[in-house]
Amino acid sequence: MYRPNPLAPFSLPSARAGALLLLTLLLGSCGTKDNVSLRQQINFQEAATQDPKPLVSGAQAIAQTLARGGYIIYLRHGRTQYDQIEMERNNRLAGKFDLAQCDTQRQLSDAGRAELKVAGGQFRLTGVPLEKSYSSRYCRATESAGFFVDGAQATNNLSGEGDVGKDPAQKARTIAFLTQRPAPGKNIFMMAHGGIFWEATGFSIEEANAVVLDPNNLKVIVARIGPYEWGAVAQARP
Repeated sequence: MYRPNPLAPFSLPSARAGALLLLTLLLGSCGTKDNVSLRQQINFQEAATQDPKPLVSGAQAIAQTLARGGYIIYLRHGRTQYDQIEMERNNRLAGKFDLAQCDTQRQLSDAGRAELKVAGGQFRLTGVPLEKSYSSRYCRATESAGFFVDGAQATNNLSGEGDVGKDPAQKARTIAFLTQRPAPGKNIFMMAHGGIFWEATGFSIEEANAVVLDPNNLKVIVARIGPYEWGAVAQARP
């Protein structure tokens, strides 16, 4: 069975790519039934059925786990403007895509920003100890990170641009970045993408969601945290 490359969502067989293109052009708003299907594809629902059960669940247990430190808190950027998918693809094909130019990329939607404002505000109340904060260089990632932390360092190690799925050396560098060990009692915050996460771990993550990883073992999921669950974690802080 063909499995799409999540880092390059348009490197699909030509027939399927054509169908996606037609859907994108015909659908007027992401509130339609068909656009929900497109969103599900972006969120890697097929991979989600294969994800292992988190080791830790419940706000109190998650708060205690993060308070101890030693983990990678990996978040996927917020909800985006799905009607810009084709624009970003065309800019790549035309050589106009530029990580330094936000108008060449798919960006956050207003709904995505509103969701992140709430989630980020709740995250800041958790008091989770952080040693370092990183983000992808994509504008949708750097903007998303700003709701949660101040001064996240943008890095190519989380940007990917499709290379992780095609270049074994890049995949190795990404895995090495995800497995860096934080200082005792601290965690490392990362804001990036679903595709690069899937390629490095084999797990899925939806927009605006967080996955807690053990840098010593990327084959397990320590915890999953939805965008509106940080408030409960904050209230349960030790």
